[in-house]
Amino acid sequence: MNNYADRLLEAVNKKGNPCIVGLDPRLGGMPRFAISKGGAPEESVRSSIFEYHKCIIDAVHDLVPGVKLQSAFYEQYGIGGIAAMQDTIKYSKENGMVVIIDAKRGDIASTAEAYANAFLGESEVMGERAPVFDVDCITVSPYLGMDSIEPFIRACMKYGKGIFVLVKTSNPGSSDIQNAKMADGRELYARVAEMINSYSEKLVGERYGYSSVGAVVGATFPEEARRIRKMLPRSIFLVPGYGSQGGTAADAAECFNEDGLGAVVNASRSVTYSLSSPELERKDAMAEIREKARLMIADVNSALERKAGGDKK
Repeated sequence: MNNYADRLLEAVNKKGNPCIVGLDPRLGGMPRFAISKGGAPEESVRSSIFEYHKCIIDAVHDLVPGVKLQSAFYEQYGIGGIAAMQDTIKYSKENGMVVIIDAKRGDIASTAEAYANAFLGESEVMGERAPVFDVDCITVSPYLGMDSIEPFIRACMKYGKGIFVLVKTSNPGSSDIQNAKMADGRELYARVAEMINSYSEKLVGERYGYSSVGAVVGATFPEEARRIRKMLPRSIFLVPGYGSQGGTAADAAECFNEDGLGAVVNASRSVTYSLSSPELERKDAMAEIREKARLMIADVNSALERKAGGDKK
């Protein structure tokens, strides 16, 4: 199964829920058991982040279909953080999880191609081509035009990977630009959705009928989500904003199609960085993280059931 959308939805069906756990390393928020002291600073950073994220993955890998790594939270810690990101990607994949990198890359020509090579495809390393970060999917920004997206789409087609294009993000300030009215009276996000639709047909999976060209649509804007869902019937939505940002499960449910598919809902801090105490031992931290993930799953699945019941009326 080499189509990303098919692989993602297969994982969703296997786990029985569309929930994704976000991994955003915060050294100051980690329990003390994970913190490594002594040795070179970059190695301490690497081992601390990886130790805690191994704990998270061990707690949830049998519950949820995938994880979303926010690259900025790794990059802020320099070489050690980036090495920990690579360690976490590898460990997540070893545990059968779909891996999304939230990097929001947006550039043109050879620069966009280099980003696509680094995360989705292969790069030339010492005379040989090889994968670098090798994630399943990456978030990308469309605001330099669709030619900035095309290198990622080519990589998706060649390597069976996916992208989520920023359409209507969860932050309050997204309306400053994404809701700006164009000459024809439509919002800018509608134009972005239209552009995505023109490319999505190239990467539709055979099993589920969804495209590997997806969209980022925040749970914090349910009215816009309903409109965008109609514009992009075959695109999978990555839905941020649930939990700590104020979006509810009912809000997130607006991003799904009538078949109960078409979106994955992400939660980061509310699952991974809201432990009751920094003094927890590893097994107790795992238990708390697992319970928070279970509560999220129950909340989102319940909202989808209510939506399905309402749609049938």
